[in-house]
Amino acid sequence: MENSNNVLLSQVSYSRNIKDMPFVKTLTDTEQAVGVVRSMSEIFGDDFEFRSLKNMQIEDCLRLEEKGQLTRLLIDNKDISAFGKTDDLQNFIFINEQEHVRIVARIKGFNLEMAYQKANEIDDKLSDKLELAFDTTFGYLTANPNLCGTGMQITCLLFLPAIMQNDKFAKLKQESLLKDYLLTDLNGKEHDGKSAFVVIKNKYTFGYKESEFAEQMQRTVQKLLEIEQREENNIFDFSASNLVDKIFRAYGIAKNAYRITQDCALECLATILWGLNLKVLKLKNQFDILSVLCKIKENHLNSTESNIKELEKARAKVLASIIEKAVLKGEVDV
Repeated sequence: MENSNNVLLSQVSYSRNIKDMPFVKTLTDTEQAVGVVRSMSEIFGDDFEFRSLKNMQIEDCLRLEEKGQLTRLLIDNKDISAFGKTDDLQNFIFINEQEHVRIVARIKGFNLEMAYQKANEIDDKLSDKLELAFDTTFGYLTANPNLCGTGMQITCLLFLPAIMQNDKFAKLKQESLLKDYLLTDLNGKEHDGKSAFVVIKNKYTFGYKESEFAEQMQRTVQKLLEIEQREENNIFDFSASNLVDKIFRAYGIAKNAYRITQDCALECLATILWGLNLKVLKLKNQFDILSVLCKIKENHLNSTESNIKELEKARAKVLASIIEKAVLKGEVDV
């Protein structure tokens, strides 16, 4: 598969439960919960570093959530939950989250094939060692009925600034292309068509083979990228100077703001990333947008909601430092 600047992350996950064991919601026996953690450590201990959440500070948990290494459900279940991660932070095993086990494989860029292959390898190893809850009619049995069947969710983090700027997104949501998908923003809320960052994942895990789900997502993302390119070309044909002006203004705000909200910072970063993709802005040093998006979040700024002004000042300072070190305004004549 080709990598694309407009696909920031590809992820494949599998939800699994152990046969004859109560689902996590009704798992009142702490020893059984610990047993799941112990089993995962015994099966995958050579490849994954495992850690229980029970004795972790909540602030540390929240920072890992902002990085995508934990989830809110895991934190809510911290007395019985745990997680495992590989050294390269591409593969995770979430334990006693919503199901007993959730396997997660993620790759930066557009590489669903590799993420799918790695998730399958981990799932095969799990299936070889444990008997999983499975029904010949309903497939893998899960506490969340939406995950029955394959138990497979495919997620891509897309960057679609031209589609958002041209108000194309609202129309796309009504078309058959996206009828089988959930579209959210970076906070997991239903996408309102404002942010250029779009998380897309399959609604259903039942009715198709795993490979068919993967192929369908591949085709859908490719189609969205084609639409994004077409909309970007239209913008350049009719209002290139306005776009360049918008990019330079976002660059100026990010470098010079004294205080900045989360939403404003996200908007500036999206426009700056667009400018980098278009070569309107230049890179001086490495600029990992996924890392930057984490660094401007609340818990990474070591502040609290009780002092919004200080939080916004801290965010502005961090953002300005990142942009100053990594991004340079280019010379453009349009």
